[in-house]
Amino acid sequence: MDDALISVVILNYRRRSNLIRALESVREQSYPPREVIVVDNGSADDLADFLAREFPEVRLVGLPENIGCAGRNRGVAAARGEIVATIDNDVCFDSPFELQKIHTAFQSLPEASCIVFKVLEGDTGRVHLRDWCHPRSYWDFSDSEFETCFIPEGASAFRRTDFQKLGGYYEPLWIGCEGWDLALRMIDARMKIVYCPEVRVRHAMSNETRSDGRNFYFYTRNYLWIAFKDYSGWRRWSYLGYHWLMMAVFSLRAGHFGKFLRGVKDGLTGLSKLQRTRISGAGWRRLKTITSERPGLLLRLKKHRERPLV
Repeated sequence: MDDALISVVILNYRRRSNLIRALESVREQSYPPREVIVVDNGSADDLADFLAREFPEVRLVGLPENIGCAGRNRGVAAARGEIVATIDNDVCFDSPFELQKIHTAFQSLPEASCIVFKVLEGDTGRVHLRDWCHPRSYWDFSDSEFETCFIPEGASAFRRTDFQKLGGYYEPLWIGCEGWDLALRMIDARMKIVYCPEVRVRHAMSNETRSDGRNFYFYTRNYLWIAFKDYSGWRRWSYLGYHWLMMAVFSLRAGHFGKFLRGVKDGLTGLSKLQRTRISGAGWRRLKTITSERPGLLLRLKKHRERPLV
């Protein structure tokens, strides 16, 4: 893996100023064997001309419409690198040395199929709590390397062959929970996901293009689909009950209960079309080991009270 080519795939939908910051952070990287791919989810603007003029080193994969997480799959399919780093257009690398750190991490972790980055708030540099769903307390472990079951889709890197072997992100999810579904399948396939705090990115969390209340719809629908796609027996109902209760409470509090109900309706309608990938008993045992140090409910509520996540 000496001097392995790293493909940086940036998922884009409008937000031009954010994209410029992301591209500039890639351009500043000290690691030379790299390629940059922008996957545009149907922004319907002059992006092709802009990139050709301002960032001619970038390869554009232009899509006719917004296909959500499937855009990442298109970017990985177009990539030539042995390693593929995926970021969103409101994410930028924290220093000029992050690609070198990614390369070093994969060299030192030959068993890792995926490494996930430490995500910082764009303005403060604090840990971005909406991107911390790891099975450890962020107060104690944000600077420690450990095996995780959480893939932040816009802040991670993969061995390309392993990503493609599993088919990448499950495209019907569109957005929401696609990282959890992929993580479950990776764990079941005995692939390893490692949180590497040395690799840092900043997430601006732009509100542009984020429609009001859409998360309540997509997450409600996708929790149902993942429950029936990956889970079975008591695990299915435990997972679904906990997450639907959470979404019902949060959507009601935010005045978007209608989005929750529509997510339930569309989720039920789509059950017959799911591609089932039920996790094996060995997979669940691996997951139990990985999550053995997950904080209890009170600590998770404390994190939410510190910086509300929904």
